[in-house]
Amino acid sequence: MSWASSLVPSVLALALSAPVAASAAAQQPERRPVEVRTLEVADPFEIGAPGGALEGDAWSSGDARALRALLDVLPESAGPGWRSPAASRLAVRALLSAGEPPRSARGDSELAAMRAGRALSAGRAEPVHALMQRTPRTHESPALSRIYAETAFALGHREEGCRIAETLIRGRETSYWLRARAACQAFAGNIAAAELSAELARAQNENPAFERLFDALALERGLPENAAPMSGLQLAMAEFLAPETRITPGQEAPRWLHRAAERTGESVVLPEDLGEALEAAEAMEGALRAAALGALIQQDLDREIAAEALAIALDDAARNGSFVETASAYGIEVAEIPITADTLAHGPRFMLAALAADDIIAANAWREALLSGPPREVSPFEGAPWLSDEDAYGEGFEAPPPPASARTEPDPDWTPPPPGVLVALDFARAVATGEITGGGFEALLAARMEAPNPARLCQAAALSALGAPDGAAIRTALTGLTRDPEVPAPLIVPALLAAVAGAKGETQLHAARLIEQGGRDPEACAGAALALDRAGLRIEALRFVLELILDEEA
Repeated sequence: MSWASSLVPSVLALALSAPVAASAAAQQPERRPVEVRTLEVADPFEIGAPGGALEGDAWSSGDARALRALLDVLPESAGPGWRSPAASRLAVRALLSAGEPPRSARGDSELAAMRAGRALSAGRAEPVHALMQRTPRTHESPALSRIYAETAFALGHREEGCRIAETLIRGRETSYWLRARAACQAFAGNIAAAELSAELARAQNENPAFERLFDALALERGLPENAAPMSGLQLAMAEFLAPETRITPGQEAPRWLHRAAERTGESVVLPEDLGEALEAAEAMEGALRAAALGALIQQDLDREIAAEALAIALDDAARNGSFVETASAYGIEVAEIPITADTLAHGPRFMLAALAADDIIAANAWREALLSGPPREVSPFEGAPWLSDEDAYGEGFEAPPPPASARTEPDPDWTPPPPGVLVALDFARAVATGEITGGGFEALLAARMEAPNPARLCQAAALSALGAPDGAAIRTALTGLTRDPEVPAPLIVPALLAAVAGAKGETQLHAARLIEQGGRDPEACAGAALALDRAGLRIEALRFVLELILDEEA
């Protein structure tokens, strides 16, 4: 057979199969083009950090233009920061919250950087650094990258800060980034490249504080005597020059930088014996003291030592104006502290710390102990009824007694704290639980107002705005107040308008600004609480009042 004839069967087979294939193809559903979707990268506003308290509509409920205008008038990260702790706490709880971005603001890195910078000004570097670590594509935004780098440098993460400076895509040739790369090149020992980068930065603008530190780096000298870092980058340079020295930023440096610098200095290892460790912690100062006390508070080997450490930490915090911050951090430990005559000496502050940490159960236990005294163990034989001698089984009790550990009763010799202290504790507990209506709370409020002061008037005005009954006493008291003509009235209207619009994040920031401007002005306190409540942020309004009480009673 020739090769030509051998092709005939295959050609016929192909011809016969063609209609079948066409028929099968006709029966197949029509193929649609594959839809390709690009996974969207999270917007910076959708990233939050520890300390944020608002829900997912915090930002989407507002408007980008209004938020930009508001952020523009809040304290900047390069400035001295907020004056009012209550205001800064309100701001931080909003600014660190995650949610859909404001309308028309998706991908707006400049607005996101403003938010992060204002959070840094109002709080500490640690949560903002965490925020930046979680934020995608910071290397595409000079503004976001700068906040990221500054917090990394300030917290001692030099390699991370240098990596941020190196990977930035846009804006690399501005003076800040040239100086950052100059410092990083000097850290790595590449002095020639470092000097070139520093010279390029110097050609744009002068920075004497940087120059002093850079010259010491380039010439391998020690920390200059007049070194006073004004930025996170400069703090990192100073720490590189003197790693075991406590670095003090310049007097005009931002508050967050001063807080970050508290960690610098010689490291200390606590003794293994917990009693000796407590003595060593008491002898320390600043951040070392706080860190040592924190370690002792959280250890489980000796909870009475933990109680002493907590009492010292809360006392330190009350003196330096950071009671709410410390109480919120360690209040959860109160539940595990034994209630004894010794620990009850610190009972009022322990109860306030539990309230700050939202541990109402622990707060109730300590409140009961403050009234009745430490639980007293009772012998299993004490007060047990005896049966007659005719008992055939010789059982001495009508029923088995509970274990000795479960048989406690109040100490009859216990002396409770003064009534004013108990009233303050009950007042704080009622606000913490939101139970601010009814005759019981009205009596507590009236008792507080028997000795009015600016702080209590502020609290009472805010609570009245939230619907607390006052028997017209607060309205009467506020009606008689006069304002110093040289003191501007608090700007209540912007907060109320934001609240009416339902813009939650904006409302809380306006409320914070209101308190920053007005301090303990009853109008400012009432306006802030009213706006928060109107915007659906009643929990935040009650938290605001609770923290005012904690600040006063600590």
